[in-house]
Amino acid sequence: MRERPSCVVELCRFAVWRSAVLGVALIAIAAMAAWGGLALVNPTSGSAVVAVVAAALAVASAAMAASLMRAEPGTLASVEGAWTFTFCRDGVERIEAGALSVALDCGAFMLLTLARDDRPHRLALRWLPVQRRGLESSWHALRCAVYSPPPAASDRAAASGPLTE
Repeated sequence: MRERPSCVVELCRFAVWRSAVLGVALIAIAAMAAWGGLALVNPTSGSAVVAVVAAALAVASAAMAASLMRAEPGTLASVEGAWTFTFCRDGVERIEAGALSVALDCGAFMLLTLARDDRPHRLALRWLPVQRRGLESSWHALRCAVYSPPPAASDRAAASGPLTE
């Protein structure tokens, strides 16, 4: 049976994530400004409504970007295939456990999702932006652990025996 990779990393650098969110938000706000501005420059019967909707969407984009830029530093750990994320909030250490999956992999940056076991479905996901800078020594181990099959799947594969050609 193969040994499951274990990994413990400190997530504390979020420059790539924040830059990407800011870039997308600025593009969205610029598009809404152009849409609203064109509606006002070429007035029609509904141009005032279009301008108001564009302004509201620009404000919503800015609020969403501000929300997404808040990433909590903490410790991501995998021991025997069980994932936990430990962080401090209001001076209290909190631990969240669940299944980890990769939402986005850009080589030097990954966006991970931790599907928490103890939350209702709507609040069950924690998004964890992870960048290689600052984790160079443990980046390969983290990628191996993230892409390893979950414990149940690997246990079934081991029970079925070796593959033959």
